[in-house]
Amino acid sequence: MKNLKKNWFRHLLQWGTLLAIIVFLTKIAGNETADPEAYCPLGGLETLGSYLVAGSMACSMTMTQIMMGVVLGIGVILFSKLFCGYLCPLGWGSEYLAKLRSKMKVKEIVIKSGSMADKVLRFFKYALLFLVFYFTITSSELFCKNFDPYYAAATGFQGELTLWMAVVALVLFIFGNFFIKMFWCKYLCPLGAISNIFKYTITFAVLVAIFAIINLAGLSVSWIYLLTAASLLGYLWEVIYTDAKVFPLLKVNRNTEKCNDCGLCAKKCPYSIDVDKVKTVKHVDCTLCGECISSCNKDALTFGKKKSFRWLPAILAVALFIAAYLLGSVWELPTIDEKWGDEAKHEQLEKVRVEGLRSVKCYGSSKAFSAQLQKIPGVYGVATFVKHSVVDIYYSPAEISPEKIKELIYTPAKFKIATPPAGAQIKVITIRTEKMYDKMDPNYLGLQFRNDKKGYYGIETEYACPLIVRIYMDVNEPIDEEYMEEKVEMKELVMPVHGGGTNIVKVDFEYIKMDEGVDTISRREFLERQFNFYSKRYKSNEEKWGGKNEAVYELVYEDLDKPLITRNVPYLSSHLSLIDGFLGIETVINDKEEYCFRITYSKDALNDDKIWAALTMPQWTIKTKDGELQTSDAKFAFEQKGATLETK
Repeated sequence: MKNLKKNWFRHLLQWGTLLAIIVFLTKIAGNETADPEAYCPLGGLETLGSYLVAGSMACSMTMTQIMMGVVLGIGVILFSKLFCGYLCPLGWGSEYLAKLRSKMKVKEIVIKSGSMADKVLRFFKYALLFLVFYFTITSSELFCKNFDPYYAAATGFQGELTLWMAVVALVLFIFGNFFIKMFWCKYLCPLGAISNIFKYTITFAVLVAIFAIINLAGLSVSWIYLLTAASLLGYLWEVIYTDAKVFPLLKVNRNTEKCNDCGLCAKKCPYSIDVDKVKTVKHVDCTLCGECISSCNKDALTFGKKKSFRWLPAILAVALFIAAYLLGSVWELPTIDEKWGDEAKHEQLEKVRVEGLRSVKCYGSSKAFSAQLQKIPGVYGVATFVKHSVVDIYYSPAEISPEKIKELIYTPAKFKIATPPAGAQIKVITIRTEKMYDKMDPNYLGLQFRNDKKGYYGIETEYACPLIVRIYMDVNEPIDEEYMEEKVEMKELVMPVHGGGTNIVKVDFEYIKMDEGVDTISRREFLERQFNFYSKRYKSNEEKWGGKNEAVYELVYEDLDKPLITRNVPYLSSHLSLIDGFLGIETVINDKEEYCFRITYSKDALNDDKIWAALTMPQWTIKTKDGELQTSDAKFAFEQKGATLETK
């Protein structure tokens, strides 16, 4: 406890970091997203590597993570591994698992620094470092998520991870750290590996300089060689020399005149560094945690030979984190920045910026958006900035206008707020808005109307400048333009989350005006406008069964208008298409204004019972886009049987 009190600033910072992580992940503070990797310096360095080599950012990474990585590197060079010693949840967890073992009086497995076992085990973190950077750069996906024990625990094993990797890593983290002090940090952590490479600053700088000179000389040398050399030299330097020679600049110093050689400092060191046997601690494992200084009763240990520097590492850790956060907020690198087509035209291209595209939120969606743009004549490139939901589109003004580009990339959308009662008449008004370019924006706005439980039934958008937004409401609901403007221009929208809870989504919609004139439509017309109809005829079965005693089986399904249900209809269609006798499927609104499936089939092969048996199979066989057959769980749980329609 005395040691805890003496080093209270560090422990306060560690517990404060843990509390901040809990608040962030549980969204107590109303975060729009809760990405456990949001401030991960390793993810930032991976992303920087991906950007420098491939010109793309790792999925969903932003400038904030990159600056966390860059500032970590600078911090290691100047001051030591402060992130590891003060802010890293895995470092904190490693220490406290060792303390738990000590409290439980379980015997420690001691691996002496410099022993053969120690040297062999240190290799694994450099091997992981190589794999992490290699797969991140080649795939633009953050590979460390596959096995990161912090990410696995923070997401409840629900994130973008590989289950067996995450389980193995978490088991190694818990049991390894419990029996062997700082097992994860010393032997398996890729961030620890790259931090140690930064400690060997001169070697690393020379290596990068040689690589740059060779490539500038016209000899194309793959980045893989640089990564291999850095990983290999980092490992060799660590096991051969152990001590960092010049950097970092801030170190622990021992006053030999005051020291009584009690050895308590080495015992308290999380990494078991022999602090009591050196004048200056240069060991590559040192994080300037200060536990040795706090344990010394003779004031023989100091940071940088000055007693007044006692709290400096903790202050620097916080300052570096804040600096990285602020720098990451100033500008943003594009997730992708690519051009295509006639290179001769690239010099004459102009740029149009489109804001608010929240569906372009990672590397994958950026590439999908790029593929969409490549089909538009006159468009020759795109840069996406996922943190701010912004894209820059490069185009030839001689071939296409910015307005036409916005029109072509816009996806008309509709959102059903509520189902009108039977026989209701629906009033349709039109408002104009700006900055509602994303296909999800009508959903966001519609949910705000739904939350207020007024007589609003739906929203539909159509591209124009300004954007056309049709609002469907009960014929008796008064038109309140002030209320609509207030809803459109809300800066934070409360979004329900599946499974409970809410998200806060920041938006910047602009209300322009309300058009004159009000239309009135029937309930059926409203349902038809809001419904996503589906129709598919099975050519593979037409030749054998087409035109032979055809009939239509109708199955009412009241939730068929819901997007989560609608997206599964193609799977049902694929399943039925592989069964003899089925000729097609469509979704319709019947005469009773009910949502239903209508399945066309041949009576020569099927009847109502056989159709019901096919619909209620627990497993479906589905044909993928590339023609392969896959088995999956049924996407629908039908409860009420349908029936064949009578032929008129």
